[in-house]
Amino acid sequence: MRGAEVAGDTTFAHTPGLDGAVRAGVQEVRFRNGMAVAWIRVVLRVLTLTLWIATGLRGGGDVYWEAAVANSLHLAVGIAVLLLLRRRLQVDRVLLAAAAVDLLVVAFAGLRTEAGDGASVGYLMGVFELILLLAALTLPRRQVSVLALLATAFQGYLGIRTGVELPFILATVLTLGAFSLAAAWAGARMIELATRDALDVYAAQLVGDHRDALARANAEIAAKHDQLTLAQQQAAALTQLIVHDLRNPLASIVQFISLAATRAQQHGGLAELEEDLRLAGEEGQRLAGMVSDLQLVARLESGAMLARLRVAPIRLLLETATRDVEPRARDLRVTVSAVADPNLMARVDLDLVRRLLEILLVHALCDARPGDRVELDAGLVEGELRIVVRSSGPPVPAEARERLFEKHGQDPGQQRRGAGLGLYLCRLIAEAHGGRMVLAEAPGWSVAFEARLPGATA
Repeated sequence: MRGAEVAGDTTFAHTPGLDGAVRAGVQEVRFRNGMAVAWIRVVLRVLTLTLWIATGLRGGGDVYWEAAVANSLHLAVGIAVLLLLRRRLQVDRVLLAAAAVDLLVVAFAGLRTEAGDGASVGYLMGVFELILLLAALTLPRRQVSVLALLATAFQGYLGIRTGVELPFILATVLTLGAFSLAAAWAGARMIELATRDALDVYAAQLVGDHRDALARANAEIAAKHDQLTLAQQQAAALTQLIVHDLRNPLASIVQFISLAATRAQQHGGLAELEEDLRLAGEEGQRLAGMVSDLQLVARLESGAMLARLRVAPIRLLLETATRDVEPRARDLRVTVSAVADPNLMARVDLDLVRRLLEILLVHALCDARPGDRVELDAGLVEGELRIVVRSSGPPVPAEARERLFEKHGQDPGQQRRGAGLGLYLCRLIAEAHGGRMVLAEAPGWSVAFEARLPGATA
């Protein structure tokens, strides 16, 4: 609602709450009423001016021409008021001035009333009442009350001046005063109540509309949540189905490759075949590990799997991990070592941490060159367990660092084996322990993957 600003008074434009809105609404209603009264004033003066001019042309005398001049001046004032209101300039002052001019015009006519003319006195009282009634629709009650008191006092003076009997004067003054005050208070109250009722209805409508919109939004959110939950359940079920269907054939393939390699070795002279079968077996084992990782990722993402913490010697975990990759490191001519305090104990999920170390070591060996070094280290730093896998191999490209631990975060321009799901799984394992994975800075080393586990301290 624009009431306060429309009326040229910004007092209520920033008033909070319903009262401020009601006041602004009252200002707007008074402005609209003022426009209506301004049009009535102009039309009425045009009609009366036409009447006085027509009468004067018929030889009515100087009094009619004087009335025509007075009405012309009043018409000019009315047009000026209308123009100012249409441009919304100083609305409150213009409305007050217009009502005061109307009273002055009537008072000027009253001063020309002759003695003993009681009918004119009664007529003027009716005109005063009409002016005050219209003023009550456009002005605050205090201003209307002041105008009413002035009109009442002038009406009493006019009665005395024209020699009207005292009882008639008193009756006229009492009637005009009571009517004027009633109009002042009732008019203002009527506008305020009408505005408040309108605002109440409007506010109730807004509340209802917002309530319905909120209900629809909640229903849409609930429907989308149900769809998302269903999609997650279907994805989890699909993952379980894929893992289940792939695991048994993979196990059979690995078993048959191992059996073929054993038979080739027994017959001798099949060195190349043995090597091919050995590599095939390693790839089968790696594929089987990827299938297991897929299932592990799905369980960790859904929260179906929680870390089962128990106190364990960390140095033993590191040594076991290095021993498992020693044959491959030897073939690649890469040195792998473990550094940790033999007495270091921590609360970890043994299976998850073993898988984390295995992924990080395989990742380091995939990028290592002959003569590179890979080192595992663990220790307590600032109250948290930190497990680090350092490598002297090629550093991680700058463009791949930002998405290194995201799901399928391998840089499109790189062909690094294990840089996708594996590092993402390491992140999930660290988060299952209440920690995180970082690419740390390690002086003397090109790469350092660090698992920071604050909840693992024993």
